[in-house]
Amino acid sequence: MNKLHSFSDTPEKYASGGSKAREKVQYLESIKHKFDGLQVAKYIAARKKYDEALVAKAETELNQDVDYSAILNEAFNNRRSVKIRYKGSWRTVDPYSLNNTYVVAYCHLARDIRTFRVDRIQGADLSDSFSLNSNLQEMAQSRLAEAPSFRGYKRRRRRY
Repeated sequence: MNKLHSFSDTPEKYASGGSKAREKVQYLESIKHKFDGLQVAKYIAARKKYDEALVAKAETELNQDVDYSAILNEAFNNRRSVKIRYKGSWRTVDPYSLNNTYVVAYCHLARDIRTFRVDRIQGADLSDSFSLNSNLQEMAQSRLAEAPSFRGYKRRRRRY
C-alpha cells in the first residue's frame, strides 16, 4: 500500500512521468478491489487528479505549436492586457514591448516587468485595456534590446 500512499500524495507527478509511473497506476487499478473504504476514497480522489493532469498535459502538447504572435501584436497595438499560459500557470500581462522572439510585459502575478519568450507561451486570450505607464515602457524597451536572441544562444546555468 506504499504505492497507494505515494500516488495519492502526488498524482500529478505520475501523470508527467514515464512508463514506470504508468505501470504503477495500472498496478493500483488492478488491485483497487482489495482496498478498504478509506483507501478506495483516497484512490478515487487521486485518480481524478491524475486523469485531469493527463488531459492538461495532452492539451499543452497540442498547443505547443500554436503561434500567439497575432494576439500579442493586437494587444500591444491596442494597449490591451493578455491572459497567457506560461510554464503551466495562467497570468495576466500588459505588453509594453515585443518582437518576434520576446514580449516584455508588466506581469500582474509578479507585479513587475517580465520577459517572456513567445514560443513558450502555451495559451493567450485578450483581456481589458490598460493605461500606458511611461516608466514601464522605457524599462521594457531597454530589456527587449538587452534580450539575447535564443537562436544559438546558450546560457550556462550555475550549479550550486
